[in-house]
Order: sequence, then C-alpha cells, then structure tokens
Amino acid sequence: MNAKLTNPVRLVVFTQQIECPYCMHTRNLVEELVSLSGKIKMEVYDLLADSAKAKEYGVDKVPAVAIIGEKDYGLRFYGLPYGYEFQT
Repeated sequence: MNAKLTNPVRLVVFTQQIECPYCMHTRNLVEELVSLSGKIKMEVYDLLADSAKAKEYGVDKVPAVAIIGEKDYGLRFYGLPYGYEFQT
C-alpha cells in the first residue's frame, strides 16, 4: 500500500462522546488503515464538542470519515465502511 500512496492522506473521523452503534467499528477500521502506512494520519473529532470542525468539513452525522489528500476534494463516507469504499 505504501508504494502506491504517493502523497500523505488524512482520515478525519467524526464520532460522538456517547458512541453510536457503528462509531467504534469505524474508528477501529481507520486505526488499522493508519497502521498500514506512515503516509496515512488519523484525526478524531466529536461531532458536538468539535462542532466548528464538523462545520468546516460539512459533516452533520456520525460516524463519518473525511478523506483529505493534498487538498480537500469533499470526499466523505458516512456510516460503517463495508469495504466497497476501498474500490472508489
């Protein structure tokens, strides 16, 4: 994976203090992805406590993952990732 990834990527995860049913699973999946490459970084924010960040990324529900490359192309995934996202 590291050889194919040319630029750093940030995976910005939005969850909430009282975890939703799929928030923990989403967070764990992103942590696993981060462990695959030094070019992948993870940030975690609470939808309510970090409402300014949520607004900045246009996120209004959890769980959500914003994928940010060299710039923000608006790529967002909501809900528990099932693997289809890796093909996009």
